[in-house]
Amino acid sequence: MTEQTIAFDYAEKGSGPAILFLPGSFGTGTGWKAVLGHLGDHYRTVTTSLLGYGSTPDTRPDGNATMAQQVDLVDRIIHRIGTSPHVVGHSYGGLSALVHALTGRRKPQSLLLVEANPLGLLRAAGDLEHYAMFESMTRPYFSDFARGDAEAARHVIDFYGGLGTFDSMPPKVRSYVVSTTAVNVRDWSSGTPFEPGKETLRSIAIPTTVVRGANGHPAMRRIAELLYDSIPWAHLVTIEGGSHFLPSSHAAEIAAVIRQHVDGMPTT
Repeated sequence: MTEQTIAFDYAEKGSGPAILFLPGSFGTGTGWKAVLGHLGDHYRTVTTSLLGYGSTPDTRPDGNATMAQQVDLVDRIIHRIGTSPHVVGHSYGGLSALVHALTGRRKPQSLLLVEANPLGLLRAAGDLEHYAMFESMTRPYFSDFARGDAEAARHVIDFYGGLGTFDSMPPKVRSYVVSTTAVNVRDWSSGTPFEPGKETLRSIAIPTTVVRGANGHPAMRRIAELLYDSIPWAHLVTIEGGSHFLPSSHAAEIAAVIRQHVDGMPTT
């Protein structure tokens, strides 16, 4: 069953434990297609697009500095699902899932965070060296975008995937990245102020799996460690040979982690 409304993209299939998949920036629900293909039909899977992507409208103004609108979107999606789902988020989708777990009205049953990017966690932890790695990317990115560089997003894509990743993208994918760059800039302005301390993260009292790529950016690997160290019921999974774009590069491995995570949950 696939449904699109003025509120948000929504696609659902299968039956069993409910799993909500939140894509990263520049992505839509179709970005989980490879993972879902490996996962099978023994789960009720729901995919969507975050604010400004796919057919989900962006309700945020330029310069937005809060995740409140994104949290409200996740709340509305969970209301549509009708039950508390396991929430799987990649990159900015992982950040959205994390903030929602802390501040949302409709709590998830569990979290699985794949290369989540709450960069403010680094500054809250006093890790200014790794935080500066993000700043060294976002400064030229935002500057190039402001002066009208159509390919400004290569800064962020190559930051996560390594030099040349932007140029190696299929033309259709690269075109979508270019067309949604303004949305991604709002993602950064919305998410960067989120700086949770360790005590805040300790309040997440649900099972949490933190997934990182072994070959990912050092700042991203450090974020995963901080999440693992701070969330009480968390465990850390490292995907060998993987970098940032794990749902596409290591779909079978991510599906296996999801199965282990969800199937290990107690039934209620």
